[in-house]
Amino acid sequence: MSQHRIEAVGAGSLPRWLKFVAAALGILLLGDAMRSFFFGAGGQVSAKFIIGAACLYATGVDKKFFASEDGIVKEIRTWMGSRREVLPWGEVKFITLAFRGDKMLAFFERDTSGWKVIFKRSDREALQDLISRMAPSVELDLVGDPEASKKGA
Repeated sequence: MSQHRIEAVGAGSLPRWLKFVAAALGILLLGDAMRSFFFGAGGQVSAKFIIGAACLYATGVDKKFFASEDGIVKEIRTWMGSRREVLPWGEVKFITLAFRGDKMLAFFERDTSGWKVIFKRSDREALQDLISRMAPSVELDLVGDPEASKKGA
């Protein structure tokens, strides 16, 4: 089965410029913590070390959401490994698509909870086609005007 993917936007990864800033801050804090530890100058070695390590760790976190024929997929990659969670189409009970500006919020509901994923408004037709093929019995609700222009929404 071919894997048609509709990528979400802004899934939670840091922007590239912020990763650069976090890496620089992490290196500076770790260096200062090591200097303080080896030469006894300054205090709060453990705080600097922990914050510096957390800044460096944050640069390696990448989170992606996408809709595919498997269902709604959340992939999280870190320096330590990766994890993939799938909300299969068979577990989805109700879908709501809400439109604002050039974004579309899709809420995929199961039992009492669900996943919120933000897509580009231009992906609406592809997403609705995927939903109609993979989950034809699931009720789909639209909130807002899906045809509105970016300035009119």
